[in-house]
Parts: sequence; C-alpha cells; structure tokens
Amino acid sequence: MAPAPFRTAMDSAIASQTLQNSEDRTHAAAAHLLGAFVGLITAGVLFPVAAPTLVLVINSSRNPFVLFHVNQAAWFQALLSSIQIVATIVFFVLYFVTCGVGVILLVPFIPLFLVGWALSVLYPAYIAYQAYQGQWALYPYLGTWVLDQESPLVAD
Repeated sequence: MAPAPFRTAMDSAIASQTLQNSEDRTHAAAAHLLGAFVGLITAGVLFPVAAPTLVLVINSSRNPFVLFHVNQAAWFQALLSSIQIVATIVFFVLYFVTCGVGVILLVPFIPLFLVGWALSVLYPAYIAYQAYQGQWALYPYLGTWVLDQESPLVAD
C-alpha cells in the first residue's frame, strides 16, 4: 500500500525543512478562516464545507501544503455541520414531542453549546495562524486522519 499523498508531502517538507512561500501560506490560512467565518455567519450548516474549497479556485499552484489545509478545514467544517444538524434535529424532536416543555431539559447544555460555538471559530483561527507560519498544523484526531487519507475530500 502506497503512503498517503499528504503524509508523504509533509514528511518530505519536514525532512528538507522546506518553507512554504507567502502566497501558499496565505491560502492555507484563508481556508481555515473562511470556513470559520462562513460558519459563524450561517450558523454552521452546510455552507462552511464549501467555503474552504473556494481557496482552490483562487490558488493555482495546487501545492500539497495548501491542499492539506483545505482538506482539513473542509472536513472540520463538515464535522461541525453534521453535529449542528443532529443537535437541531434533537432540539425540534424534543420540542414537538413534549409540546415545548422538554426544551427546559436543554437549559443546562447552553454553556456547552456556547463553548462549542466559540471553539468552532477560535480553534480554526489558531490553526490558520499556524498555517500562516508555514506549519503543517493539525486538528486533534482529524488532522492525522486527513494526513492518512489516500483519496482526499478535495483532490488535485
């Protein structure tokens, strides 16, 4: 089995200590920030997944560094969108089944929702900062999973 393309690109870049050029670093950071910004504006449903792929329209180099960050941002936004869709469905089912009374059960979870919402904006900003510094910054668990994919979400 051949090594995954992002893992190979990252390993060779780290071994040779290759620095990304300024344009590639900017595009990699923009993929994370654009997803977080669109997620903030649209309440995180579906549009943030497409937002990082807009970077590929702008970027013509198809650098593995940029492709990795676009894929990582797209998968992160897809994960957040699916969590928010499931939470919305649970909310509406609970609301309609109990004629609105069951929503009171969700009140203790409001701080958890607020923390999750803040992290969905702040953590991509942190990863974007690291990407702008030229680092192969990884989201926990998701980043290593994206590195090991043989067929990424957004392909060359």
